Amino acid sequence: MRKVFICSPYRGDIERNVAAARCHARVAALCGYCPVVPHLFFPQFLDDSDPQERILGITLGVEMMKDCDEVWLFGNSISNGMAYELEQVRKLGIPVRLYDDHSCRIDPSTMMIDDRISDEYRQAVRGLKLD
Repeated sequence: MRKVFICSPYRGDIERNVAAARCHARVAALCGYCPVVPHLFFPQFLDDSDPQERILGITLGVEMMKDCDEVWLFGNSISNGMAYELEQVRKLGIPVRLYDDHSCRIDPSTMMIDDRISDEYRQAVRGLKLD
């Protein structure tokens, strides 16, 4: 079974972001993928409000990402943690699928004219192996 790393926000509105991450993981599972969602796992025993534990959680998540076949990027904005993960994805060359806040695909070939995403988002995904 193919593994997919779910890259979506955690910080900010944590309750909303956790609910969204659960939904993304469910969609992946129902599509036949094994979802890897570190920000649903590591906050169970690491304190995201402690800077050292937050960094540990994100770097442990990247270790899990190394075993994944794809990364699915959800959301119309990129948090600092997501930006770090994307930097690592770029280095690893793992294919990335883009989705907006409503889990609708973003077509890489029309990103320049897609009003759902910002220039900052476009810059963040530049150089990724987009699927």
